[in-house]
Amino acid sequence: MKANYFAILMLLAVTSFVSQGCLKDSCERKLTYTRVEPVYKTFDELHTGTAVVEGPKALVNTGVLYYYNEKIYINERSEGIHVIDNSDPQNPVNTEFIAIPGNESFAIKNDILYASSYIDLLAIDLNSQQVVGRTESVFPPLWEDLANNRVAVSYKETKVTEEVDCDTYSNFYYENGEYIDFVGGGPVFDSDISGWTELSASDNKSNSGTGIGGSMSRFTIVGDYLYVVDQTSLDVFSLENPIQPSAANSVEIGWGIETIFPYEDKLFIGSNAGMFIFDNTNPTAPTLLSQFEHARACDPVFVSGDYAYVTLRSGTECEGFSNQLDLIDISNITSPFLVNSFAMQNPHGLSISGNYLFLCEGEFGLKSFDITDPTTLGQHLLDNETNLHAFDAISLGGQENLLMVIGEDGLYQYNYDNPADLKFLSKIPTN
Repeated sequence: MKANYFAILMLLAVTSFVSQGCLKDSCERKLTYTRVEPVYKTFDELHTGTAVVEGPKALVNTGVLYYYNEKIYINERSEGIHVIDNSDPQNPVNTEFIAIPGNESFAIKNDILYASSYIDLLAIDLNSQQVVGRTESVFPPLWEDLANNRVAVSYKETKVTEEVDCDTYSNFYYENGEYIDFVGGGPVFDSDISGWTELSASDNKSNSGTGIGGSMSRFTIVGDYLYVVDQTSLDVFSLENPIQPSAANSVEIGWGIETIFPYEDKLFIGSNAGMFIFDNTNPTAPTLLSQFEHARACDPVFVSGDYAYVTLRSGTECEGFSNQLDLIDISNITSPFLVNSFAMQNPHGLSISGNYLFLCEGEFGLKSFDITDPTTLGQHLLDNETNLHAFDAISLGGQENLLMVIGEDGLYQYNYDNPADLKFLSKIPTN
């Protein structure tokens, strides 16, 4: 079950009214509901957690992917990072697992892996495989219970069927035909709505020792700075001391912030209500230049040339009903405007290489488009691979023409010498 619990709590008054109005006519009854209980850790437990390199593990609940020095890094949500030797894309080898408690995000620069561990940021030397630095309490917890010196780090769901009286179920929430009981107070929400990873230069070429990520990113490294978006803000960390990142600034943006994409000296930030464009010429103080509003939906952004490509998709966690790819003209950076919207099936992440766009369509697979003329891309679908569930992609141009795709059912790789006929290379399945 994937529910945006935070949104439910924001609609407390509405949902409580609905649930009480529907249920109080028949008080005593047997009811099946989902009990959601916060899982807590103390601050001491959070600040002493570390990273441990283990043998390879099967992919199960994958998050985002990342490419660095012929290796693919794949997040196993809340548990750590899989490391795949991809020196031969036709025969990738799952070599090891970096166990990091509470990991949802990571980035790599000059052999230092920057990884979230619940509310802390760890700096891990990939050569010695040791934690060499820790910056405490830089990521917001799901919920703080300061009276007991602890925070909620996840939630536990349990299906319950029992006799329920009026006083009990009057406190339930109701969503999509299901009753939900939040235990212990405080908002807990589905943190896997958007995977966290780092996204480097927009042309998908590694520079300054920085790796390459996908479009569903909440982390990005530009120069000597790490940029992180959370639900409401853009946080800046200095990497001038590589093993001890330090907080440099925090810029409030608004609610529902989801993704970040760097392009030239700009930062493009996607929210579930629109896209924000920040000037990043002063790396410690990004300033808002403009914003573009769209219908409420999940919102990855990819930028190439004079256009921003924004996917909007429906789904419970996105709280929207649109499935489309928006093309936004950004030639005048202070006045972005919509050029066209192209109907899609359930668009997620995307990647661009030259004149070709690769779009992940969730359960509907992977699509390639010719964007020589971006304004007519909807008329130029080249290929549609339907035998995979695609979440996000990374394209490597040049001689390789390698496309890496992560989804619910595993890691796929394709050669796109001919984007109209994607050539399957390999797959590492999820269990």
